Amino acid sequence: MKKTIFILFLLLTNFIYAQENFEIEINGEKFEIKLDKDYELKVDNKVLKVNVKQKDTLLYYDKAFNFKYPKEYKVVKSDLGDGIEQLMLMTAEGSGFMIQKYSTINPSMLNELMISEVTKESVNYGFQLKREDYERTLTSGLKLNVDKAVLTYKGDTNIYEIATVGGKDSGVLIMTMKMDDIEDSSGEKLINLIWNTLVVN
Repeated sequence: MKKTIFILFLLLTNFIYAQENFEIEINGEKFEIKLDKDYELKVDNKVLKVNVKQKDTLLYYDKAFNFKYPKEYKVVKSDLGDGIEQLMLMTAEGSGFMIQKYSTINPSMLNELMISEVTKESVNYGFQLKREDYERTLTSGLKLNVDKAVLTYKGDTNIYEIATVGGKDSGVLIMTMKMDDIEDSSGEKLINLIWNTLVVN
């Protein structure tokens, strides 16, 4: 019985995304369940009371990096080809966090190229560009040189940050996009949580 409960615990703690339905299989028997609903499951003639809840803050794990993010968001993963994988978390307003993982090149020299790419359309439109580059230290102690571009136009502010960590033919590129300059906005909360919990291996 203890082994069965332990297996059930492992299954429940491995759910990553908020979904409408979940299916648990215990000793070959399948049970369909939903989040935040009470269930009584009969296993080995014993009744188990089960309620699956999702943590407010979830952990995304990759061999190259990991970070925490609010449960309201979903990590969108894309294969861009040529050994590049991309993860994105975005608010409805267009603010968010992007990580690209490279398995064929070292992306350390891409900072300026990316800053130019994401800002050139706004600059052509009439936004004023100001650079506020700085150094950020992750919780692991890793120091990152962050290229920061602040774009302003008639009261609108867009802020982009780009940093890279590279090794031999591999690495990660990190980019934040904040479509406002408002304290405690949903975009700022999302970006700060990921920055403050990001670990790059």
